[in-house]
Amino acid sequence: MMKRLLSMLGFCILVGGCAQVKPDAPSAQQQIQRVLDDMVASANAHDTDRYMARFAHQPTLVFAIDGRIIHGWDALHAQQMKWWRNGNTDVVYTPIGSAEFLTLDENLVATTQALSSRRTSPDGKVLTGTLVVTSIWKKWPQGWAIVYGHESWAH
Repeated sequence: MMKRLLSMLGFCILVGGCAQVKPDAPSAQQQIQRVLDDMVASANAHDTDRYMARFAHQPTLVFAIDGRIIHGWDALHAQQMKWWRNGNTDVVYTPIGSAEFLTLDENLVATTQALSSRRTSPDGKVLTGTLVVTSIWKKWPQGWAIVYGHESWAH
């Protein structure tokens, strides 16, 4: 055991040092997964403010959906309020499988997540669909936030 430890120490010195890893520090993927889970919960509660708290509160935010591009947090928030009818929708979202993660750099991660949706239309008909959401997350001092998103639907 001591021989192995000395070998590792020698390697660290040879390559110019070894990074200190905190075993209890959650990875970027773990941190973002917690946020994604909370986003699904807030979406199912139709809580637009809680849901939108995960988006960069900036005019540079971009969100593409249904052939249109929405610019800025304020515009996306207003649109989300319409989509969820000011919290009066009955839509329920369910993740399909696990989210996929692609680390672009230490402060930038892309996620792709498939979800099913179920809602009642104004005429009482139950509508179901599948959507895929791709987001680019940036790490800010206060945590991870979406700076770019794209949503595609298969109804």
